[in-house]
Amino acid sequence: TLPAIDGRDQVAEIERLYLDAIAAARRSIYVESQYFASRMLADAIIARLQEPDGPEILLVNPLSADGWLEQTAMDSARSRLLHLIARNDPHGRFAIFHPVTEGGRPIYVHAKVMVVDDRLLKVGSSNLNNRSQGFDSECDLVVEAAPGSLAEAGLRARIAGVRDDLLAEHLGTTPAAVAAAVAEHRGSLLGAVAALNPETGRRLMPLRPRPLTALEEAVAETDLVDPEPPKGPWRRFRRKLRRR
Repeated sequence: TLPAIDGRDQVAEIERLYLDAIAAARRSIYVESQYFASRMLADAIIARLQEPDGPEILLVNPLSADGWLEQTAMDSARSRLLHLIARNDPHGRFAIFHPVTEGGRPIYVHAKVMVVDDRLLKVGSSNLNNRSQGFDSECDLVVEAAPGSLAEAGLRARIAGVRDDLLAEHLGTTPAAVAAAVAEHRGSLLGAVAALNPETGRRLMPLRPRPLTALEEAVAETDLVDPEPPKGPWRRFRRKLRRR
């Protein structure tokens, strides 16, 4: 991602990657991100959730952003999106959690990781927010197990292994236990987390959206902290269509 500045055209490869990856997912999308504040990405997620046989989507976020202004803006934007998704998840395939320590203290998530099925792994600097899609400078690296390639089987195993290792860290268990639980639940990450998530100790806690104050609604609406990139014709069309 590079913003349009000083005569340079905007680069939005990461935005395109997120949309393509969400659209291509078959069974699951696993994301660790500092924020969840992009309406565009939320709309893409909702489109998949409404499909009768779409993928599960599991997000890991911090309990709250860091600092008053970011809490007011980013947490408020996330709550708005979570309320929207809750109204548009007829099959119950979306879940968002925050990790806690052995003693129950929230762990701040600064990771930027995305795993789609066992076919694609993305790591880098971008978050699920507006700034990362066109306003900030970002760089991500993607590894894909290309169908039919000689390395496909090995890469798929390693990509799934990264996802299982991350989940094992959050759940206080082993990657092998996560892999076994996913297999037992026929590929369901949500089923595996429900089976392995302990009641005490290191675990993943459901992240509940909260009601917003008038100030939080106003700050979230202004895009003060998380502005969208300049709106080209496609963005203006999508915004009009969404309002209708």
